[in-house]
Amino acid sequence: MELIKKEIQELEMNIRVHSALRHHMPQLKTIKDLALSTEGELLRMPGFGKKSLNEVKYALKENGLELGMKQEDLPKDMDDVSKEFTYNIIKHALDASQQSLDVITTKKEWIKTDIDKYFEAHEKIMQAYQESLHRLF
Repeated sequence: MELIKKEIQELEMNIRVHSALRHHMPQLKTIKDLALSTEGELLRMPGFGKKSLNEVKYALKENGLELGMKQEDLPKDMDDVSKEFTYNIIKHALDASQQSLDVITTKKEWIKTDIDKYFEAHEKIMQAYQESLHRLF
């Protein structure tokens, strides 16, 4: 499982720190949730002082994270990477299909072999576009 999706309990911290997080900030379930929280939010918890804060900061640092991170600064999970890749394929396929269609619609003179060649190329582009769309769902 990817680091940011793991539960906070998987971080090596004192049981007192885990208990405070579980009781006073139950909305923080994953390591991602913890990294997105701020020092101030944690310090507002009863019985959670600098020592506990330093322990959380150390545990996050050991995993390449820190408190107060922004969503865009977190490591991307593979689902996001896959979606981004697929959207890039779709954009390129869309651009290529438009260019291909432009060539087909603006061509004034046709040779029989050109007809098959151009339409086969256009069909391959559309097939890549269709496969990428299917990958998203």
